[in-house]
Amino acid sequence: MIKFTTMKKLVLLFILTITISACDFRKPDIANVRKTKMEIENPDRHYYPILRGSELSAEYKFYNRGNEPLIIYDVQASCGCIEIDFPSTSIGKDDFGFITLDYDSAKNIGYVEFYITIVANTEKDIFTTIKFDLNVVTSPHYTQDYEEIYLQRRKEKLAGEVDGDLTQQGYYVDEERTIR
Repeated sequence: MIKFTTMKKLVLLFILTITISACDFRKPDIANVRKTKMEIENPDRHYYPILRGSELSAEYKFYNRGNEPLIIYDVQASCGCIEIDFPSTSIGKDDFGFITLDYDSAKNIGYVEFYITIVANTEKDIFTTIKFDLNVVTSPHYTQDYEEIYLQRRKEKLAGEVDGDLTQQGYYVDEERTIR
């Protein structure tokens, strides 16, 4: 009979951890996956103006209109001021998912336009682009620098939860649908 000491248990646990971490849990290669169709609700959006230093959250709903599972490999923004959240699992036939974009306007003034590239197993092209634009305006009384914006955000951290968020007014779109 084998007697397990504490040291042997630790070595066995270490070997087990290394073995599990060496497993390949990646998504399948995009070149070897069957293609499908993706439809995005309102892919080109025009948001109403927001004050500099405000944040805008945009959610893009997309559908899998093909017969194969839709796999989103990556979503890339044209600006580092946008944080992206997208589903890591595949989307089944006639199912939907959301891509969430969080835009921070602290370093922009004026008209801004952003392109977001979605890499997925779509039929015509693996790259699908969505876009949004808006105007970032400054306060008519005083233009803040980055440090002042940061300190103001820290001070008013819960104000949006109590009074609501004035930057989430919605958007409008041009009459066009994109199916890839």
